[in-house]
Parts: sequence; structure tokens; C-alpha cells
Amino acid sequence: MERPTHDQVSSLEHLLIPMADDEWMIGHRGSEWLALAPDLEEDLALSSTSQDEMGHAKLLYELLEELGQPSADERIFSRDASHWHHAALTTRPRQGWAEWSVRRYFYEVFDQIRRSALSHVPYPPLVAALRKMDREEVYHVAHQRSVMAAMAYGGSESFGYLNEAVADVWPLLPDLFEWTGPDEHWVVWDAGVLAPSAMRGQFEATVRQDFHKWGLSWPGDIGPARREARHHDNSAELEALLTEMRSVRTIAPASAW
Repeated sequence: MERPTHDQVSSLEHLLIPMADDEWMIGHRGSEWLALAPDLEEDLALSSTSQDEMGHAKLLYELLEELGQPSADERIFSRDASHWHHAALTTRPRQGWAEWSVRRYFYEVFDQIRRSALSHVPYPPLVAALRKMDREEVYHVAHQRSVMAAMAYGGSESFGYLNEAVADVWPLLPDLFEWTGPDEHWVVWDAGVLAPSAMRGQFEATVRQDFHKWGLSWPGDIGPARREARHHDNSAELEALLTEMRSVRTIAPASAW
């Protein structure tokens, strides 16, 4: 396609900013598990996947910069908390290993569906970025399924932890699907697969199939997202996270990442 129209640029910005923020935050939270995972294999996997996610965020921020948005550095190290648009699921403070594993599984399934939907947007730089991401993300999804299966088939104790974690994380799922913002930000591409309802349907079908395989009960329908889902005004928790995340840059402003 030629240079995107004004409406298309606006649409791309509203679609990609929440996605980039999700990737950055889930990657950052994953990095907090380094040396704390239950075994060396998981520690190495976390190191790789967290680095991938933050790299994907940087790639998306750079696409946005080409469209006239601030640089990746400005977005990550200078943006006010109220201007981040990630889902709360991605920044929840570290809890138990089962909770983190379930949270990552849900996120990876959602993100795979989101990338597939975005592939219908005929913007060549985005298509190229998605292809690069897909080559790495396919391993993320497979790995999280293997972790879930290990807990499901690991005996009554691990299965109990898994059930508790699913119940704990489930209420956070609806807000994932608010990533597209107002309808016009996906309607402009005439791509119904970008509609939140379409992605929610795919998500539920995929997770139901996995749950049946693992012997997990279905917790109930995933409700609609809140319109304020990805706005974090007056969030003390997010302010604390950003302060910690930016601590090295604060000490050494000229440092590179």
C-alpha cells in the first residue's frame, strides 16, 4: 500500500501502542523471575522469552516512531503512568509460580490470536514485523502449553495449584480484549477478525480445547472488557513499577539498552 491515510495512521497508533505496552510489561515481569524459577530449564526459557517480548515491544515502538510517534526510549523511560495502555494482567506483581504460568499461558494464547488478526492489516512494515515476531512467539505458546500440561498431569497437588491459579487469573481476562479501543480503529481496515468479539470467541474456543485436554473445568464466560481497562490513572502500583524499571536510566541517563 502507499503511505497510510490520516485515518489509517491513527488506527495503527491505537492498535499498536497497547500491543507494544503489553509486550514490554510482560517481558519486564518475566525478567523478575530470573534465578527464581523452579528449575534451570525454566530459568533459561524465561531469560529467552522475556528478552524476546521486550525486543518485540521495541520493534513495535519503532514502527510507531516511523508514523510520527515518540521514540522507544521516550515511551519506555519518560512516559507518565497514565499514558501506558497495557492490560493489568501483564503487570501484576510476582506471586506464585502457578499463577505466573497460568497468566503467561492466557497471554500467549491471546497474543497469538491478536497477531493473526493484525496480519490482515495491509501495511508492509507491520506485516514484516509480525513475521519476525511469529518466528519467535511460536515457541512461547508451545512452551507455556507444556508448563500447563506438566502441572495438570503432575499429581493432585500440582493440579490443585493449577486450578487455584486459573480461578485467580480468570477475572483479569476480559480487559485483554479492550486493546483495539473504539470500533473505528479496527473498522477502518475492513477486517472483522480485529473485532474484540471475534478475538474473544477464538480465545474461548482455543482455551476450552486445552482445558478439556488437561481436565480443567471451565470457570465461566469471559465477560466484556471495561472501556477504562487500559487506562491506569492514579495507579500507585504502576508508578512503583515504572520507578523500579527506570532505576538504572535514572542513575546513568546516557546508558543504552
